[in-house]
Amino acid sequence: MSEANHFCRTAAAWATLAAFSLLTGCDGETDNAVDSPSAAKSLQASTPPSQSQSPTVLNLRVKGLALGKELALAYGTSTFPVQLNGAHTFTLPAGAVANLQVATQPAGQTCKVAEGTSASIPQDGSALFVRCVHNETATVAQPDTLPNAPLTANFGLREYAYPGIPYESRPGIVGGIFPYEYRIKSFTLDGVPQSTADVSLDFRTGAVRFTPASAGSYVLTLEVRDSGNTQKTLEQSFTITASADQFKFVAPNGVDAVGRGTLAQPYQSVAYAIANSTPSQAIVLRQGTYLTNGFTLYDSRSQQLLAYPDEVATLDLNYQVLNVYSVTGPAARIEGLDISHVKLYGIKSETTTTGLVVRNVRFVDGVGSDSTGHDNPAFIEGWGHAATTPRHKLLIQDNDFGPFNKVNFGAYAMVFFDAGNSLVENNQIRLGAGALQDGIGGGIHEKDNSQDNTHRENYIEFPATKTTPLGIQVSAQAGSKNMQVHHNLLVNAGIYLGLQCFASNGCTMQNHDVHHNTVVGQSIYMNWGPFNPGSYGTRISYNTLSARAKPAYSGLSCQSEPPNFNTQIAVSANFVESTHAYAFKDTECNGRNKTWTAWRDVHGMDTIASGSELNSTTTYQVTGVGPLTGLPVGHVRRGVRGHQW
Repeated sequence: MSEANHFCRTAAAWATLAAFSLLTGCDGETDNAVDSPSAAKSLQASTPPSQSQSPTVLNLRVKGLALGKELALAYGTSTFPVQLNGAHTFTLPAGAVANLQVATQPAGQTCKVAEGTSASIPQDGSALFVRCVHNETATVAQPDTLPNAPLTANFGLREYAYPGIPYESRPGIVGGIFPYEYRIKSFTLDGVPQSTADVSLDFRTGAVRFTPASAGSYVLTLEVRDSGNTQKTLEQSFTITASADQFKFVAPNGVDAVGRGTLAQPYQSVAYAIANSTPSQAIVLRQGTYLTNGFTLYDSRSQQLLAYPDEVATLDLNYQVLNVYSVTGPAARIEGLDISHVKLYGIKSETTTTGLVVRNVRFVDGVGSDSTGHDNPAFIEGWGHAATTPRHKLLIQDNDFGPFNKVNFGAYAMVFFDAGNSLVENNQIRLGAGALQDGIGGGIHEKDNSQDNTHRENYIEFPATKTTPLGIQVSAQAGSKNMQVHHNLLVNAGIYLGLQCFASNGCTMQNHDVHHNTVVGQSIYMNWGPFNPGSYGTRISYNTLSARAKPAYSGLSCQSEPPNFNTQIAVSANFVESTHAYAFKDTECNGRNKTWTAWRDVHGMDTIASGSELNSTTTYQVTGVGPLTGLPVGHVRRGVRGHQW
């Protein structure tokens, strides 16, 4: 297929996005703010309060906003942009009438202030939630990249729902050619077909939201399609059991006593709720802060901790660790919570062979270890075991990380040992300067023995003064295989392969695909791993590399010239911005440096015939700030190079 046809197969569907109506909601409803008549009155413009009124804060949580999209919200006469999921604050005079509205929708999405939102500014600092979903738009076709495996649901939807309370979940789909399309095929309750009018489905992410009207067994069947030139299709059914008996509730004003734990009469502490739960129950935390210290989730009790819909529940770990052991189903889940006061590890997967889902979690703050060892500090840690130990299976989705202030060695958002069949997507990682005090540390670290894992659509940004090669790092200590890193946006952070994979240990890296990423202010690094005897299949393609004054590629660190350099890696169809004399720069020695002429003509990398293009940073320059960084609208490579599709 020609490059022009890599854009939308049809453009007609995009035309409908030009006209935006405030009456179109993303939950199948007909209002854009709140659902009560009294709340509707609050949408009228209000007179600005006098200067004598004391300020307060409007705490916003925006969920589902796509990477690189901008939403404009209006509050009275003030309009302000939102570009990231997570927490946002806006100072307002006390007592002002809330009239939060969507002023301008992001392209291709519809955002809506959540139902149940208070009409007035919450005086207790409670958050107001805004939810965004992708609209159904034209199908896109992307270049076929390896491995192009069949579409598979590595993770299903959450198994339990509470009658009368909004249910929200999202599957973990891998395979095929990204991005995906999701459609509802059928929806039943105890075998009887149900209307889908009140079921919200995000066309691009598969996030599902509905309120079960009654108890029973709901079966939602979704069709998933990919964006390959020959489109793959997956039809997958998910069973969601709606039952009040499968939930325990906790609230700050609850009471830890026998006979409680219901929505009307909650427990008070997380520890008591866990101790009085069964493996088939979920624990729901109402708004408030819970000082938990460290604790462990075992298969013998509930392993699902959820925030009540559109409320902020905070787990204060008091600088201890939340451990998870999950070897029998259903998968452990930690969803919708804020987690504060992390030290060394926040959530530590000890063994999660049946799965650990961490979704819509906001990691508020953390520090590294105060010991003399480095200990691989991280907000999420897949704890290392022997090579024969069953692997952690992780779904890390829609989370916000930062800041993390290290004490000794560098901190990461995530560190994984022995992770397999895992998916890390749509996370935002902004750890701040404190994570890189000594120039070590980074975003995501697949450290040891990783297999069949995917990292996609993550936004990773570090300050320019603390730029790091280690944005997404596959160190491959003890080897790795079948890894995909694609459609990520990294600002002042690079992608690093094989830093701890040594030939002397027999370490190999096999089938690593790095494609459709945008890397700004940094490079792609390849150390020993990809070039070791037995290593093969490192493929780097369709990326936008705005290395600027840096070389586009680096690595090797004084290693002898690999005998199979030309066959162990393949580098093609990339869009490169660099003013550096070398295409590949040895990180320590000069003997392995490769000019662009040698890179292309001797080794066959980034050739013009393969679709690669090299420019100075003054030509076709990557523009934008933060999550809006990328190729500008109208650029001939936008949509086919880098993370934008």
